[in-house]
Amino acid sequence: MNIAFLSNSNPDDVHHWSGSTSHIFQALSQHHNVKWISRNIIDGCFWHHRFLNKKEFFYPENYVNEIGRIQSEEINKGNFDVVITRDYYLGVALKVSIPVIYISDATFNQFKNYLNIRNKHYEALAELTEQRIMNDVDVLLYSSEWTKSDAIHHYSADKSKIYVVEFGANIPHPERYQAEIDTSVCNLVFIGRNWEKKGGKKAFDAYKKLKGEGFPCTLTIIGSTPPEIPKVDKDLTIIPFLDKTKPEDLKRLCDILYHSHFLVLPTEFDAFGIVFCEASAYGVPSIAADVGGVSQPIREGKNGFLLPPNATAEDYAEKIKSVFSDKEKYIELRKSSRQEYETRLNWDVWGEKVNKILEKTVENYRKCANTEMNQCANEKILGFVTNDSLTIGEQTKEQTLTIDEEFYLPVYVINLKERIERRKHIEEQFQGKTEFALTWVEAVEHPIGAVGLWQSMVKAVQIAEKNEDDIMIICEDDHTFTPAYRKEYLLANIIGANEQGSELLSGGIGGFGVAVPVAANRYWVDWFWCTQFIVIFKPLFQKILDYEFKDTDTADGVLSVLARDKMTVYPFISIQKDFGYSDVTRTNNEISGMITNHFRQTDMRLSVIHSVAHKFRQKTNDK
Repeated sequence: MNIAFLSNSNPDDVHHWSGSTSHIFQALSQHHNVKWISRNIIDGCFWHHRFLNKKEFFYPENYVNEIGRIQSEEINKGNFDVVITRDYYLGVALKVSIPVIYISDATFNQFKNYLNIRNKHYEALAELTEQRIMNDVDVLLYSSEWTKSDAIHHYSADKSKIYVVEFGANIPHPERYQAEIDTSVCNLVFIGRNWEKKGGKKAFDAYKKLKGEGFPCTLTIIGSTPPEIPKVDKDLTIIPFLDKTKPEDLKRLCDILYHSHFLVLPTEFDAFGIVFCEASAYGVPSIAADVGGVSQPIREGKNGFLLPPNATAEDYAEKIKSVFSDKEKYIELRKSSRQEYETRLNWDVWGEKVNKILEKTVENYRKCANTEMNQCANEKILGFVTNDSLTIGEQTKEQTLTIDEEFYLPVYVINLKERIERRKHIEEQFQGKTEFALTWVEAVEHPIGAVGLWQSMVKAVQIAEKNEDDIMIICEDDHTFTPAYRKEYLLANIIGANEQGSELLSGGIGGFGVAVPVAANRYWVDWFWCTQFIVIFKPLFQKILDYEFKDTDTADGVLSVLARDKMTVYPFISIQKDFGYSDVTRTNNEISGMITNHFRQTDMRLSVIHSVAHKFRQKTNDK
């Protein structure tokens, strides 16, 4: 299998991500032809950013569309079967015809507090990019159940495309380890570059308490220098830094692990913890804080023990003493620690498990490519609904609802006050339609039309929030009802979309990528163009208010990312009227009839899907 590997760091660099990127690349290369194709792309974006003389800090997340375009061109030129991306900003916005797999140990939501981010713009940008990667890729490959859970509950990721495979030890496979180790002295080891965040002081205090009680022990600290170093302590060894790329440093690390009895790591946060795999490789049980994804590599009583995050140094000392005091059980713990390494926590096992996932993913994707409507379990679709009683075709009588005459839908119409002809047009469109209650929102003027439109939408949402609306319709002043409009038709689809968890329902779109029928006259779409008539559900309100719109953004582009399970009715109830000019889209001014053509072509595409879906659904019903 030919794999396009996306990573900001060189896969040969064992210093990046604790060496995991390098080991992932090597493990994949044992089974497949793997090519790194992201070389220098982020550096190029950085210098482009500097060339534009932009004053704000450089974030790759700001350039995902450009990155996606460049990488897609290279991938599409090659004979690749699958894309694997290690960095989330490299995996979004890809336009490729092969499956995409994202590998990570944490979501941005899980990591942001540890990073202590103070830039709210970057936080929103990163959160948006994380959401996009989850929506866009075919497989999410995580190292822990902890990360999988957050992807599902915080980002509403499709759990059917998530796999959990533990990472391995980033050291050579040790052929020998000491099960029957000398237990006259307990050798403790702490490994961590961030003394405070990795709980160094707590580990050191536990060691001091044990010594104070006359418990024979030593402590080796690797990767950190404690701020207060005892002047004389023959049992304390401090090694500020070891470079595993240097044979002598690697040998020293392995020798220390070979003679150690416990790895002690009262860490404040760890997404996984490669060091626990490395300790297990030498049969060394770990005693660590139960935070983040640490419970994935450490299995209670198998290769270590987990203490609560607020456990004290005394708690760690007591745990070490109690486990070590039963020599027979301790020896068995060393054997089971090594067993955990051999069966789970090494890169050979990771490679074998991932290879099966790759084969299954590629096979399913190819089946999708040969299926007319791409309705496979592996497709990039959230919220697909199957209903055996569904009849897809023209508007159905089953959609008719009994409607309270006092019920109305709040509509927020965006209009520049000088566009009198557009206001008159909208008044004519809604004349006699008592199911709507119109609120006029004076459009925000901005040199960049897209920015002005977004700010106007934000203004409308703020009013809706103040009015305590649970649903709102944003209407631009070029909206035009089609002959398909009926209030029963619209309300039935609003209710249905809401029940399916949609956050946005369009009355008509001018473009899309993929469309899948989810009801008789409603389609899930991966993205959409045109916002002249959109139903916004309550969960989307705050997302709109929180997003920091950039000069290069478009309103429909941002909403396509922010909204979960976007849908459109079909036949359309709304299209855009071509006034011969546009306050938002420059190309609509430059090319006459472009917007009309967009809707015509989109209608033709959906018409084909609509007809085919109806044909084969009808055949199924006939049986």
